[in-house]
Amino acid sequence: MKLLFIVLNLLIAINTAYAQIDETTVEELVKNSPCLDGLTIETALKDKIKIRSQRDLGWQVFKEEDQFDVERAFLMNKSMQLRFRWHVNADGSITPVSSRAESLCAK
Repeated sequence: MKLLFIVLNLLIAINTAYAQIDETTVEELVKNSPCLDGLTIETALKDKIKIRSQRDLGWQVFKEEDQFDVERAFLMNKSMQLRFRWHVNADGSITPVSSRAESLCAK
């Protein structure tokens, strides 16, 4: 019974903390997440833009129920977009959703 009480309190604490996360917070979590060679995701993407001539379409946050996805998009030409997308988990950890996001910080 005591263990059940502890587990329930832990679940409530996690849900409460996640409920306080908003669009700005999850965007900042992704931007500042560590990547390669001491860079953050944001700086790695900025370096990627410098290499190619791309139009930056900016950051977007998608919220569905209690879940957040964060995406950064670039326009290569009139018909091709590059999209990098991450899912922000309830514990604040970040999981790449798109193959581009996964390969961005892989060696």
